[in-house]
Amino acid sequence: MKQKTIIQSIIIISLFIVPNLLAQNYSSADPYYLLKNEKKQFSQYAQKPELDSIPKYFHTQVIRPFYTPIENKPFSIRLRNEQYYNENAPNQENMDIKYIGAGNGWYTGYNISFYSNFLAFTVEPYLLRNENKDFEPIERSSPFTHLNDVRIHDKEGYIDSGFREAMIYLHYKGFGVGYGSNNMWWGPGLHSSLTMSNNTIGFPHYSLGTLHDIRIKKWGINTKAILGYLNEETGNDAIYFSALYGIFSYYSNPVISLGLTRQFISGGVELDGYTWGPEKALELLYDDLFRQDIQGTKPYLSGSGVDPWDQFLIGYISMSFPASGLLLFLEYGTHDHRFSYGDLITEPDHATGSIIGFRKYGMFENPNLFFVFEYANLIRGRYHIHRGSANWYEKSHYDDLSYLGRRWAAHSGSDSDDFLLMFGLLNDRFVFLPGFNYERHGMINFRVPEVKMEFRLDARYKYKDVWFNLYYEYQHEQHLGFPKDNVYLDEATGLRFTNTIMLGIEKLIYF
Repeated sequence: MKQKTIIQSIIIISLFIVPNLLAQNYSSADPYYLLKNEKKQFSQYAQKPELDSIPKYFHTQVIRPFYTPIENKPFSIRLRNEQYYNENAPNQENMDIKYIGAGNGWYTGYNISFYSNFLAFTVEPYLLRNENKDFEPIERSSPFTHLNDVRIHDKEGYIDSGFREAMIYLHYKGFGVGYGSNNMWWGPGLHSSLTMSNNTIGFPHYSLGTLHDIRIKKWGINTKAILGYLNEETGNDAIYFSALYGIFSYYSNPVISLGLTRQFISGGVELDGYTWGPEKALELLYDDLFRQDIQGTKPYLSGSGVDPWDQFLIGYISMSFPASGLLLFLEYGTHDHRFSYGDLITEPDHATGSIIGFRKYGMFENPNLFFVFEYANLIRGRYHIHRGSANWYEKSHYDDLSYLGRRWAAHSGSDSDDFLLMFGLLNDRFVFLPGFNYERHGMINFRVPEVKMEFRLDARYKYKDVWFNLYYEYQHEQHLGFPKDNVYLDEATGLRFTNTIMLGIEKLIYF
């Protein structure tokens, strides 16, 4: 413990003594930085709105992380220390390894990133301490057992250290092969993603594809194939994550980005006379889209063509208007392996989910004001009684699509919706971001769903190139555990109130 305290003190001191340099070559999956990066791009363009083309610094944020090559500055280091206090159950979303239970906690990390002509890597040595005190748990049935208020670690005084965001690539002009366990975010949303967010710890994976948008005149492409490992088993007990995504952008005014992700979670089940492996998990990505086209061709399929795993097919569209600082987006997908094209056309809303939203910078002609709206709809199909429709992320043999206790996609989970509003001030020196979040679980499965209301404030101030951060969140929750004695909709049962506060300092340097 004494050694960890000494290391923490050294990191805090180093925030103030490292020389000041300006640049950026790595954009992480953490949505904490998304608003800042987008605002910077829009502001740079607003200074020269007469440009005929969108400059190379303008990069779509749909797929993160990505690298931005910067001449003569291959290294960046982000130094961060955060102190937490949480008075009740943990319930923070999109926090990666920073699981903060009840009580006090701190996190300290050095994020080191490097990008050169042939090599790119990122790694963040970290220390994490959490009192992780007991609190009254909520009993729920599957698939609602992996919401973010679950106590993952049973031991009080939880201490962890190691390396997060670890990734290394060999590449040529932004296209290459890599391996690591860095977190990823796929989708244009700030708060939720249907297919991949940083809500849980990054899992080990191989990748082949681009490290950033490859620009050819006004066109850009960002595409990658992923093979991940969700457990440490071998043979048919091994569970694999395989995915293929492509984002195609047209850099005009507006900047239009269209994308598609196809992903599978496979393995982990007994297959008579058939052995599953990583090569089989990758082959799924190139199979026909409809089950009728592969029926009878795979030994693991049932007579009706049903497989033990379903594909997730997600589409994205985002439109950025650089001159006005506006971004509109839609994410839409299905988690059912459709039988045929006719099945898709006749019931296009079967087993679907969506996220819509916009972000507007420069509200009321003030370059520092912005507004955020986002709504995620994962409510179970209302016609499921006529046609069986599983919940999103509901597969018991894959632990309901969770990794180390938390879901890697939308944190609100199965049969839910999630609404976010933010309005505030953002510039190069001061950030003031109040917000409101309204989240519900069990919309169709239960007569009265759980309700979570969050009021949050994210305030940051930059002093001599060091950011001082304050984050406060108040949570008001009702109907927790879906109490059966709740006769009236306006009867507030299963109540819980939580206050969470974080104080942090951060510095970004380059050389």
